[in-house]
This record gives sequence, structure tokens and C-alpha cells, in this order.
Amino acid sequence: MPDDDSTLRPTDLSRTPTNDSPEYDIVVFSENDPEDPTTWSNLRKNSILAMSSLLAFAAVFGSSSYAPGELQIKLIYGVSTTVASLGVALYVLGFGIGPLFCPLTEMYGKRTPYLVSWVLLIATIAPSAYAENLTVILLFRFFAGCCASCPLNTGASVISDLYIKDLAALSRAVAIFGYCALSGPCFGSLFGFIIAAHSGRELWVVRVHFFLCIALIPLVIFFPETYPPSILANRAKRLRKDGNSNARAAHEISGMSTMQIVQGHVLRPLAMIAREPIVQGSALWVSLGYGIIYFFFQAFPVVFIRQHGIKFEVCGVLFLGVTFGMVFAILPYPQLVRLFKRIPLPGIDRPGHEDEPEAQLKVVLSACILLPASMFWFAWASGVETHWVVAFLASIPFGYASLMVFFAFLSYNAHVYGVYSSSASAANTFVRSVIASAFPIFAGPLLDNLGTKWGVSIFGFLSICLWPIPLIYIKYGAQLRERSHFAKEAAALAAGMHNPIKDLGSSDKVQEKKSADLEV
Repeated sequence: MPDDDSTLRPTDLSRTPTNDSPEYDIVVFSENDPEDPTTWSNLRKNSILAMSSLLAFAAVFGSSSYAPGELQIKLIYGVSTTVASLGVALYVLGFGIGPLFCPLTEMYGKRTPYLVSWVLLIATIAPSAYAENLTVILLFRFFAGCCASCPLNTGASVISDLYIKDLAALSRAVAIFGYCALSGPCFGSLFGFIIAAHSGRELWVVRVHFFLCIALIPLVIFFPETYPPSILANRAKRLRKDGNSNARAAHEISGMSTMQIVQGHVLRPLAMIAREPIVQGSALWVSLGYGIIYFFFQAFPVVFIRQHGIKFEVCGVLFLGVTFGMVFAILPYPQLVRLFKRIPLPGIDRPGHEDEPEAQLKVVLSACILLPASMFWFAWASGVETHWVVAFLASIPFGYASLMVFFAFLSYNAHVYGVYSSSASAANTFVRSVIASAFPIFAGPLLDNLGTKWGVSIFGFLSICLWPIPLIYIKYGAQLRERSHFAKEAAALAAGMHNPIKDLGSSDKVQEKKSADLEV
């Protein structure tokens, strides 16, 4: 019987669950199979990429659109800044809890979780948008964050399903998805400041997010299934309905109980956090960049409104500096990857291995330098003695660095873990969300006690401490992949789904049916 935390290995593909059960006809993809997501047309792939990116954008939009409404919360309920900031913190914390259940998509596919989570997201946003009790608002902000995490996490694994065979296309797709996932909070804050400035005591900053999610329901309804094992399982069901009772997808004959399967899939992200150095280091870097974005939602009002006298509604527009910087990361990304691949790192990189996943991490080294540089720039230009434009300009290289870190590590994890990319993404999302949820809470006290110069500089020093991580991956990544239980198992499972169908001792009639039907 397979391990509790694993799915099938190649040696299990022709194995029957019990000694007295019939041998099965294993359904696999044939060469250029039209149902294999990796063979779909570029138009179809790009359409799915656009759908998943837009859903992720809408999901994270609501995390920060609430932030400008904290002043309204303080005035209405008479609470402190720390309590008012819990609306952002709990939503982001929900991002971390929800993904622990997203690996169930590796059991049930991607479409059903998308549909269920989006309906629940709308249902949980409504109370926080219209309730008059602060406890209810904060509680349902957390529930909404849990539901919003599904399109954020599942979207990354959908990209892996579509582009896993093409590293360049995978990198471009992750860049687009990453831009939507990271720019969403910035645009949420932009619109939030404008809405909050003209909505009086009404929480329209939350209601706008509610109506946005309702408007995107058609995208969820028409979202296709992209998870290969689920597609094969559906094909096997059709074949059984047509008369081949022995047709099975590989993961249908694991011999594991439902509880064992659930435990294996739900616990896999936690196991990756505990046992996978690739997941651990990636999560630390992404967490820092992600957390600083939410730190800025508290720091920008302090720097630009309190210290420089910028109008309230204009403060949100200043987040365009971050999103503008992100554009410099996404547009030239393929060219940057090719450029940095050719740059030698004596004693670190492995000559002649430019096609390995680690080679693409060279591009993140530019971000690892610009992120601390932008933090020090913003910190020491934030004072009243310096024009506010100088501090604003520091947000542009930060936007580049934060997005580059995000999708370089996300792309690397997707390529390393393949069909387990949903679990790897869930592990990354859990760590970065738990860490980032604390940033809005401690931002106010940190800036009040240390001031903007030293308070912001702390994050520059922290990012310098993380510099060795990408260098370690570039030098030792191949060995880490070789030792990784999950990376090897994912590669074996992916290979098994495309192996030729073998004669498992069935009759000639069944074998003829396999060659006629199973590779439809």
C-alpha cells in the first residue's frame, strides 16, 4: 500500500488494489492527446491564464481595499489603530489557512474547488460589508480570506498544468499571474482611498469588493478542468459507461481509504514546509516581499499624509509606483531570464546546465539587491526635509523586486514539484500569509517607536540576511531535487500518466478495446 502522504508511483500503475480483484486497464494520455492540457492551443491556454489571473486579482483586491476604511472603523466603533487593522490582518491570515485544503484539488480537480470557494467567498464578504457589529465584520473578514485563498493558490497550479512542459512559457505565465496576485492589493488600496474619502460612515470599501466578486461569477462557471489525473478519471468513467468495466485512472486504484487520501493531501503542504529546503527558502523570500506590501498600507499614510500633508484620496494613487515597478519585472522577464542565464557565477553555478530549473533563479539576484536598496531609499527619503517625490520613487524598484522574487521562486517551485505544485504553492502561501498578516498589526507601533527611517530600514537589513538563499539553490539545487521525496514522486507520477498502455493480462478483446478507446 502506498505511503499515507503520497499518491501512486510508476510501479503502482499496473498494480491492482487487492489480490482477488481484476487487473485494470490504466487510462493514460497518448502522444498529442487533445485532452492533455499541455497540448491545448495557445489561445485556449492564454484564455485560462487570463481567467485564473483575474480571479486571483479580485480575491486579493479585497485584502487591501479595506485598509483605507480603518479610519472609518476607528471613528464608528471607537477602537485603536491596532484593532482597526485586524480587518486586513485577518483577511491575509485567512490566505494562509485556506491553502491547507487547496491540495484537495489534487483529488477532485481544479474546477469544483474554484466554483465552491467563489460562492463561499461572496457569502462571507456580504456580512463584513453590511454588518453593524465590529466582531462580525472582523470574523467574516477572516472567513472571506480563507475562501479567497483558493483562486490565489489553485491558479498557480493551473498554470503548472498548462505549461509544465515549456519552461519559457511557464515563466511568462507565472509572471502574468504573479503580477495580478501582487498588484491586486495595490489597486485595492488605490480605489479604497478614493472610495473611503467619499463614503462617509458607510463601508463601501468592502461593498465594492462584494460586487466585483459577483460580477466575475461567469468566469468561475465556465472555468475548465485542467488537472490531468482528474481528466483521466473522467475519461475512465466514460469508458466504464461504454462497457469497459476495467478502465481506471491511476489514482483511482491507489488502494487507500478516503481518510488516508484526505490526510495525505491536506498534510502534504505542512510536510513540505517541514522537510523541503526548496519550499522553506522560497517561502521566506516571498514572505518578506509580500509582507512589506501590507506594511506599506500603514506606512504610506504616515509618510505621505501625516509627514508631507498629501490629501487622503491622493495617497492611494501613490501605490501606482509599486505597480509601475512591477511592469518592469513582467514585460522583459523572458529576456532577463535568458540574459542572466548567460552570466557566469564562478564557483556557484554549474556550466552546461543552463536548461535546469536553477538557472532561471539567476534573474532573482537582481531583485535580491534592489529590494534592500529600495527599502533604505524609502526610509531615508521619508523625512519632511526631503521632497515626498523622492520617497515615492523608491516604490518603483521595490515593485520590480517584490514581483521578481514572487514569480521567480513560484516558477521554480512549480517546475520542481510538477503535479504537486498545488501543495508547494499551498505551503508557500501558508508561510507568507501567516507572516504577512502580522505586518499591518505591528506597522503602526513600529513606526511610532522607531520613526519611518529606522522602522523601514529594518526590512532592508532583513532582506540582506536572505541573500544566500538563491545562491544556495543555484549551486546545490540539483542535489536538493535529487534528495526530495516529493520532487521525485511528482516526476514519476507525471511520467506514468504518459506511459504507453501495457497489456496487463487481459483478453485480446479487451486489449483491442484499449487500443481503440483508451487513447481517444
